[in-house]
Amino acid sequence: MISQVNDVEMVRRGVHTPGTLHLTTHHLIFRENAVSSKEVWVCYPIMAYVERRPFSAFTGFSALRIRCRDFAFLSFNFNNERDSKAVFDTLMALACVPCVDHLYAFYYHPGSAERTVNTWNIYDPVKEFQRMGVGTTIKSWRVTTINEDYQFCPTYPRVLVVPASVPDSVLTYAGRYRSKARIPTLSYIHPLNNCTITRCSQPLVGLKQNRSAQDERFIHAIFTTTKVPNTYGASQENLIVDARPTTNAIAQTALGAGSENMENYKFARKVYLGIDNIHVMRESLNKVYEALKDSDITPLPPNRELLYKSGWLKHISTVMEGAVLMGKRIHYFHSHVLVHCSDGWDRTAQLSSLAQIFLDPYFRTIDGFITLVEKEWLACGHRFAERCGHLSSEKSFVQASDKSGNTGSQSTAHQAFSNVMSAAKSAAEKASAGGGGGSSSHGASLKYTAPIFHQFLDCVYQLLRQFPDRFEYQERFLRRMLYHLYSCQYGTFLFNNEKERIDANVSQRAQSVWDYFVVRKREFINPRYVPDLDQGDRGADAVIFPDPKNIRWWHEVFGRSEEEMSVVTLNGIGSTATAQAAVQNRRRLQQYQQPKSQQQGPQLMPTSQSHSYDSLRDAASSTLSSWASSMAASSNAWANAALPYIASSSAYLSSSYADAVEQPGLSDIHSSSTYHRSPKSAFSPTLSTTDSDVSLGFSRSSQSTTTTDERELEDTQEHPAIEKLAGMSLDPLDSYSLTHGGNSDEAYIPETQ
Repeated sequence: MISQVNDVEMVRRGVHTPGTLHLTTHHLIFRENAVSSKEVWVCYPIMAYVERRPFSAFTGFSALRIRCRDFAFLSFNFNNERDSKAVFDTLMALACVPCVDHLYAFYYHPGSAERTVNTWNIYDPVKEFQRMGVGTTIKSWRVTTINEDYQFCPTYPRVLVVPASVPDSVLTYAGRYRSKARIPTLSYIHPLNNCTITRCSQPLVGLKQNRSAQDERFIHAIFTTTKVPNTYGASQENLIVDARPTTNAIAQTALGAGSENMENYKFARKVYLGIDNIHVMRESLNKVYEALKDSDITPLPPNRELLYKSGWLKHISTVMEGAVLMGKRIHYFHSHVLVHCSDGWDRTAQLSSLAQIFLDPYFRTIDGFITLVEKEWLACGHRFAERCGHLSSEKSFVQASDKSGNTGSQSTAHQAFSNVMSAAKSAAEKASAGGGGGSSSHGASLKYTAPIFHQFLDCVYQLLRQFPDRFEYQERFLRRMLYHLYSCQYGTFLFNNEKERIDANVSQRAQSVWDYFVVRKREFINPRYVPDLDQGDRGADAVIFPDPKNIRWWHEVFGRSEEEMSVVTLNGIGSTATAQAAVQNRRRLQQYQQPKSQQQGPQLMPTSQSHSYDSLRDAASSTLSSWASSMAASSNAWANAALPYIASSSAYLSSSYADAVEQPGLSDIHSSSTYHRSPKSAFSPTLSTTDSDVSLGFSRSSQSTTTTDERELEDTQEHPAIEKLAGMSLDPLDSYSLTHGGNSDEAYIPETQ
C-alpha cells in the first residue's frame, strides 16, 4: 500500500500537468505543482476501468490509465515501474472492497450546510398518492397493508395501492402468477380523466399456457376504475404494454414465464415496445466508451464511427417512443396502461417515470423529480447496487502486456494478490449472510451491470432540450445525479430495494443524496423555466409530448461539445445536415472504388489548382506530425504499428507528389472516413484535398470493388509497418484519416482541429 507519489504527470485531454498523487482511504487526489495547487479528486467506486502500462524505454515512463463511470478519462505517468505497480495494487485494494459496509457513504462526514437537513423522509408515499386523489377525491383505489412486513414481496415497497374492489385474498393468489410476486400496483393517476399507470412483472405463463383467474380479475378491476365519458365518439382501449422485444418475451415462456395470453384479457390490447435487455444496453454504452477511450492522451474528438455503431441514441429513441405511446393513450384516449418488462424493475421504471413527466408538471420540478425517483426507482426495487456495480471487480483492473509478451496481470505476485482479495470478499459474504442485513454484500459481478438509470436521465435530458422552459431543473442537476449514482458518497442508491436499505439501517448510518441537492437547490434552477405554462385546467395544457426522433447526444455528460459528438445516428436520429453529408460520403466512396488499372501507385486528387505544392506538403506534414505525437503517447497496438508508416510518409510525399499531381483523369473527392479493404489489393497512401481540407488516409487498389461495410483485413507486402497491422483489430483504422480543416459533418472520423 502506498499513500503518496511525487513527480507524477497527469494527462487529460492531451494536456500534461505535473504534480503529486495522493491515495486516501476513499479518494485518489492529484495536486498540481503550480502555484494554484489545483486538485483533482476521484472516488474509487466511480472508476470503471484501470489499465497499467509497463515502463517503456520509448516513452520513458510507466502509465496508469483510468476510465471513470462519469466519462472522465485520466492518465498518470510515473518515472519508474515500482511506483506505477504500487499505485495500481493500492487502487485495486481500496476500490474492490469486500462488502457494502466499506463504501464511502458510511464514512462520509457532510459539511455544515448538509448537516442542517435530513432528507431521508423527503418522500412520503401516502401523501404522494393523496396528492393524486387516492382516499380523498378518488374512492376507487385503496392503500393495502399486505406488504407491510415485506413478506408478500421483498422487492416491493411497504405501501402499495390497488383497486378498492380487490381484496387482499385476491392479491395473494394473483401474486403467485406474477414473477417475484410483483403484482400490478398503482404508479400514477392522471388528473384530467383519472386514468392510470400501473406496473408489475411478467406473468408466469410457461409452456403450458397457465392462467390465473385472480390475475385476470385484478387487471379487469384496474381498467374499470373509470368509466368512458358519455360523449360522442368517446372510446376506451386499455393497454397492456410489454416493454420487451416480442422474441424475448416468447423465449421467456420456455423458462416458465412469458407474456399475457390476450385470449384471457379480451378487455385490453397488448403492444410490445422492443426495448432491448440490460446486456444489449451495457454493450451499447461500452462502445461509447470505446469511442472516447483516448480522451486522456489526446484532445481530438471521439471516434464518430464508433459512436454511430454504438446504437445508444437508437435505444434512447426507442424508450422515448414507448413512453410517448403510454402518455398519449392515457391523455387523448381515456385509457389505462399496465406496463411490465421481465421483473418490472428496469424498463418498466424508465417508461412509467417518463410518462409521468410528460403528463404531470409536478415531476418537472426539483421536488417532484425527487419524489419520482423515490417512488418509481427506489421504492419499487430498481436494483441499483447490481446495475451500477458499486462493488468494483478485480476484472476491471488490467495490466497490459510488455514487449517481452509477459502479462503483468498474470504474474505470480499479482495473482496471489487477487487470490487474497477474492478470499477476503468470499469470507465477508459468508459472514454477512449469517450476521444480518447491515453488511449485506452484492458481489462484484459485471454480468448484471447496466446503464438503466443513466438512460432514464438521458431521456430526461432530451426533454430538457426540446422543452427548455417547462422544467424547473437544468441539465447540471441530471449530471450531478448521475455522478452520485456511482460515487457511493451517499446511502440513497446503495442496495437493491427498500427492504435491504431498511435492514441495513442506512438512514441512520449514512447521508441521503437529497441533502446534497436540497442545500444547493439554487444552483440547479433553470433560468428559462416558466411555471405559468403549466397552469392549465386540470392538466389540459400541462402535458408535453417530445419528438422521439429528435434525439441528440448528451454531450455535457461526456465532457464534449455538441459539434464533437455530432454523428449520423440510427433510424434517422441526428441532424439532417449530418445525415445528408454521410449519404454523400458513401456515394463518393462507391464512386471512387476504381479498378486497379486506374489506381496505380500513390494518387493525389486535388479539387482546386489553387493549392500549391508547398502549401499541400506543409499541411500534410503538419498533420502527420500532430498525429505522430498523439500516437506516440497512445498504448494502442494499432497506433504503435502505424508510427513507422507515418514517420516515413512525409519523405514519401515529397518524392511522390510531383508525379502524382500530373496523373490525368482524376476527379474531385472529399476526404473519406472509411478504410477500404478488398481481396488481394495493395495499400497506398492517398492525399485528398479540397478547398477547405487536406487529408491523408489509406486506400487500396483492386480489380474488384467492395462495400465500405466489409471488414476483412488481407495480408500485404507493400509496407513493413502495414504488415504488422495484419490480423489486428483496427477499430481506429476503420475510419482512419488525417484531416486538416474541413467540415466535421462530412465524415465520421475525428478531426485534428
